[in-house]
Amino acid sequence: MKIVVFAPHPDDEIYGCGGSILKWMEEGHDVHIIYVTDNRVLITWGKEHHQLIEEEAKDYINLSEDEIGKIGLSEAEEVAKAFGFPNSNVQLFKFHDQDAINQLIKGIELSKEIIKDADRIVLPSDNNNHSDHQATHNIAKTAATELNLKDMEFYVYAIYNVMKAPMDKQVKIRMAEYRDKVYNIMSLYKTQLALKDTRLGWITLKRKRSERFGVFSLRDAGNFYNF
Repeated sequence: MKIVVFAPHPDDEIYGCGGSILKWMEEGHDVHIIYVTDNRVLITWGKEHHQLIEEEAKDYINLSEDEIGKIGLSEAEEVAKAFGFPNSNVQLFKFHDQDAINQLIKGIELSKEIIKDADRIVLPSDNNNHSDHQATHNIAKTAATELNLKDMEFYVYAIYNVMKAPMDKQVKIRMAEYRDKVYNIMSLYKTQLALKDTRLGWITLKRKRSERFGVFSLRDAGNFYNF
């Protein structure tokens, strides 16, 4: 099975489906990942929202957003390697952080070539209050719609909003046996871990037992809160 994971930012794959990625790989599936944005405003956002951990951010605090973006993409590539993705299965769209909503047309066209023969797309939820997450959802779903991928399976993960899908549209994947590895992989996102909330989330990975997804098909589009 070909599975394509969409990550709005480097680290969303960790919190949305990190254990599942490892499980799918272990099962022998052909797993691909798309990093949509570059995390360039991470430190700027951290300063504005009093989220920076001074000691962890000291190497980044005076860098430009361009420099942070390059580091963010480099970290994403290192993380993808740690997961076990072949280089050919890793795609970087390199859209500016917080600007994916203005790159929908380009994102849709780039996505089509990658997903055209996929069996499952893993994507962030609809009705998302983070613009990059919403844009990523729109890019993935629209690309599949324009390709008329009627047999495509959509696994939707919820970050920044809640899963409201009915129980018959949900699946839980046990990932307890993978959580230590996911925790260790997350440690490679050093820029992300300069933020207070991200570091707190990192700690919770040690206790995570399962990952929950809404499961949909194209005919469900627009009929559910998360899809």
